[in-house]
This record gives sequence, structure tokens and C-alpha cells, in this order.
Amino acid sequence: MAFRQSRVLVLAAACVCNALVGSLYMWSIFNLPLQAERGWAPGGIALAYSLYLVSECVASIVCGRLQASVSPRARAYFGGLFLSVGWFCGGIAPSLPIMYVTFSLIGGIGSGFLYNTAMTIATDWYPDRRGFATGWCTGCTGLSPLLFAPLGNALIESMGVDWAFKISALLFLAATLGFAWLLRRPPAPGAAAAGEDVGPGAADAAASAASQPSAVGRPLDMPPSRMMRTPEFYSLWLVYVVGATSGMMLIGHASGIGQQLVSMTVAQGALMVGVLAVANFAGRLLFGALSDRFGRYPVLAFTLATTAVLMIACFAHATTFPLFTAVLFATGLCFGGIMSIVPALTGDLFGLAHYGQNYALVFSGYTCASLIGPMLGALVLEQTGAYTAAFPIAGALSVAGVGLVALTRLLA
Repeated sequence: MAFRQSRVLVLAAACVCNALVGSLYMWSIFNLPLQAERGWAPGGIALAYSLYLVSECVASIVCGRLQASVSPRARAYFGGLFLSVGWFCGGIAPSLPIMYVTFSLIGGIGSGFLYNTAMTIATDWYPDRRGFATGWCTGCTGLSPLLFAPLGNALIESMGVDWAFKISALLFLAATLGFAWLLRRPPAPGAAAAGEDVGPGAADAAASAASQPSAVGRPLDMPPSRMMRTPEFYSLWLVYVVGATSGMMLIGHASGIGQQLVSMTVAQGALMVGVLAVANFAGRLLFGALSDRFGRYPVLAFTLATTAVLMIACFAHATTFPLFTAVLFATGLCFGGIMSIVPALTGDLFGLAHYGQNYALVFSGYTCASLIGPMLGALVLEQTGAYTAAFPIAGALSVAGVGLVALTRLLA
């Protein structure tokens, strides 16, 4: 009972940390104020967002290498501090180059450390329900815009964009101080009943004990160097790229797509952002849990196949507000499923002992998708004047994802 209560608290703290990571998803509300108050070009502002994501990805890989030698609390405190400093500096940066060095680099480093620490510690405590744990953690990342976007918008309207950055930073720091101390390694095998804690390096032993060889005798607990010599790593990485591209395109353009296809008002378009966030959250919980029960591969293939159908056959014909909302919600559900299953599948394929490093490398596929998806929508809109042609392209990528899932299963 004590062990169960402990891991619920740890998971809750990990979810809060991941919600802080998701604060970047409110970036769109800062675009126009930064243009108006600082005179920055839209392209330069968009680059700050892209550099943040790249910095986050690299920092996540570095954090994973520290998994065995540095406690999760220390990594989370470091991440929260850098995240807060980066956002605070965003409120005082006098030029775009300084914005890149402070907000994008420092904030991205903090975000990468928080995300990697939260995901690693959650899977350490839930080796028996990885889909459930990763679903909750990644779900809170996807849901956080519902909290932070209205808060950020209210701060911008009442105090200006500079203070919106600064106050957000202080809130992030307070949340880190309040919850990061709950992050600790799970007890060593056999010590859970006694409520014993463990020291550095014991998480590796616990993870190794929890990881069992696959049915075909596959050795688990691969270090990154060995993982990157396996073909299934690259196929899984590509699954992440093609699977997340559709969702990231919608996240970046949901409001504009709705206004174009259905002639939505600006307010209705903003509502679509919230609909997508809720669907994203629900999909991560639903499909993460289903993958625990029915297997990662069939559930992941189902989400990708459904995404392909929605993109190719449904979006172009979703010309009424209710139908568009339904199609968008269904696509968000599938995107959330991909985002929760791939992290769990990484643990299944390569073990938990080096999960922090291994998943950080797989996660770089999502970083690529987060750049490709919005760029795809913007490029198609620029070239054709409409988003319509982007849907079959994203759908074709999802079809390729189904094939890559089958390939990964054959290789494993």
C-alpha cells in the first residue's frame, strides 16, 4: 500500500513537471504582442520557438546520460530553474539574438531536463503499466495550454508581454520548488514493502530486474550505443516523425484551418485549439492504457491508420462546424495515442536501465515532426492559398507509419 501511494505521488509530480514543459504550446499568443511591442519580424519570432525545441531535444539527451549518476530531484530542480530563467529573460531580451540565447537556449535546456526526468522516473515506478504512466505524463504536456494560454493571455492584456514572461517564469519556479522534491527513485526490488528508498544507481538495478526478456529471447536494457546499432531504433524513430507530423501541423494551424474550411470566427478558431488540447490529453490516456492491455503494435498501427483516413478522406469534406470539430477531435485522440505509445514502446524494446538516454534519442523524432508539421501547413498555404493539399500529404505519411510499425514489430 505504501509503495502504491508513493508511486501515485511521484506520477503526480512528474505530471506537473510535464505540464510546465507544455507551457511552450501557448507560444502563439505571444506572436502578435512581440511584433507590436518589440517590432520583431514574424519569422524571427518563429525561429525562437524552433530553437527552443531543438535545445529541448539536445538537453533531454544530455539529461538521459545523467540518469544513473544524478538524482531525479537534482535534475528536476536544474530543469525548473533553467526553464524559469529562460522565460524571465524572455521578458527583458532587447533583441532577437539575445532572445535566442536566453529564452530559446536556456529555457529549452530547462524544458529538456524536466521532460526527460519526469518521463524516466514515471516509467521507473510503473514498469508494469508503462502506457498508463507515459499517457498521464505526456497527456499533461498536451493539456497544459488549456491552463497556460488563458493565463498568458490575461497577463499580456493586463500587464503587457514583458511582464507576462516574467510572471510566468516565477510561477514555473514556484511549481518546480513545490513538486520536484517528490521525484525520487523507486525502491530496490524486494524493498517496496519496507518502504526503503535507494541511492544513486539503484534505479538501474530496479529497472533491470523489472525488464524481462522478450518471447524471442531478445536482450533488454540496451545502452544507447547498442540501441543505435539496431534497425528497430531507426524504424521506431521514423514512426515518431511521420506519426507526429499530422498532429503538429494541426496544433500549429488549427485555428486557421477552421476559419478557412468552415468560415469560423476568430473566437471559434481559438476554441478549436482547446478542443485539440482536450483530445490530445484524452488520447494519451486512452490509447496508453489500451496499449498496456492489447499490445503496443496493434494499438499504434490503429491510431496511425485512423489518422490516415481522417486526413485523406474526412478533413476536406468537414465543411460544417460540428463535423469539423468531430474530425479534429478524433485526429487529436489519435495524435495523443502516438505520443503515449512510442515512449512506452521504447521501454519495451530497449529496457528501462538506460531509458532516459534511449528515449531522448527516440524523442528527437518528435522534435523533427514539430518542425516539419507546422512548416508543411505554412508552405502549402503559401503556395496554394489553402490548407487542403496538406491533408493528403500528412495522410500519406501516416500510411507510411503503419508500414513502419509492422517493420518494427518484425525487427524486434
